[in-house]
Amino acid sequence: MMLRTDADHLPAPIREELLHVATIVFEAFEETTKGRCSEHFRAGRILTLILHGPHAEKEWEEVAPGEAFRLLAIVNYPRLARSERDWRVVRDRLRRAWEHGEITRPVRLAVESLEWINGALVEGVPHFVTIAEQGIALYQMEGLRLREPHRLPERERAVRGAAEFIRWHKRDTGLLAGAAFYRDRGDAPMAALLLHQACEHFYLCVLRSINLHAPRTHALDELREAAEALDPRLCAAWPRDSRFERRAFACIRRAYVEARYGRSYRISGEELAWAFDRVKILQERAASACADHQTLLAASLPAPMLPPPTEPTTAIALSRPVRRASMLQRTWPIVRRVGPRQGRWNPLVSVRWFWRSDRCRGWVDHLPLRLSACASSWRVPRQRYGG
Repeated sequence: MMLRTDADHLPAPIREELLHVATIVFEAFEETTKGRCSEHFRAGRILTLILHGPHAEKEWEEVAPGEAFRLLAIVNYPRLARSERDWRVVRDRLRRAWEHGEITRPVRLAVESLEWINGALVEGVPHFVTIAEQGIALYQMEGLRLREPHRLPERERAVRGAAEFIRWHKRDTGLLAGAAFYRDRGDAPMAALLLHQACEHFYLCVLRSINLHAPRTHALDELREAAEALDPRLCAAWPRDSRFERRAFACIRRAYVEARYGRSYRISGEELAWAFDRVKILQERAASACADHQTLLAASLPAPMLPPPTEPTTAIALSRPVRRASMLQRTWPIVRRVGPRQGRWNPLVSVRWFWRSDRCRGWVDHLPLRLSACASSWRVPRQRYGG
């Protein structure tokens, strides 16, 4: 398929700034590969540079002031895309250009290989399907063609999203408990480090549950920005109004490196206590965002055709109100049966092939009935027999 090349909806100053950003990317990439002997450096090329996100998808009036440019660089060697260290020069050059006023917006650069992108389009990963359909090519090598994107069926997307939520949310809860353990022992740097990991996993939970993809980064501000773009309710988890709020978030963001290796890392008790409260709010908001997304997917599925009951039914009175169960909790049995069993999963088999296997497809057919029942009983207490 061919990518869009029109950017007429953007003002002339923004188009000129994007041209300057593309120039910085190619100059820094050439500096990185100059004199390298490996084949993926000698013959490495940027095949296309794609602008995606709000600047490509929305009208200019709807883009927030200072919204970051989101770019996807597609290269011709998978090894070149996987080497995050080699792209550090490019990202540092873009960051310095923003800090020194050369450009007015930060740049979020992702790098993937053409082979991987085509596989993701065939597989139907929503994030890359959206980029292929709505992204704008700032540069494109002549003759480049992407595979036609395939949209996942709603039932398969719901199953995979629920499985990603269960996988990441379980880790988040354990990391938050570990941070509380170190806080009670008086080890503030270690508590801050685990709070960083908990925040990172909560954002990854939202991104991978909704988009089935997340950026390969530990930068908490970039993950926060990407997750809040999917659900604005997450913005309230980390306010940015006062200087104290910004400083406390910066302490958690820096903890990933400085609390590990630095000896001068400090975080006050007040900042740590406030950060704990915000992470707990983020935990609740992340679960709500994933549950609401699953509810929308369930509402879009066709209603199952059930035969009418052959015998009269009797109503069962509830003895007392019971705790409400979320839809994700109700879909737990189906996800448990679909997911690979512990101890029997072959790590050499790609996960993408598992979702295409007969075992997965055999259980996918049961999902519409399950999700429809969960959607119809949303916020309704489970029934119990009278005592």
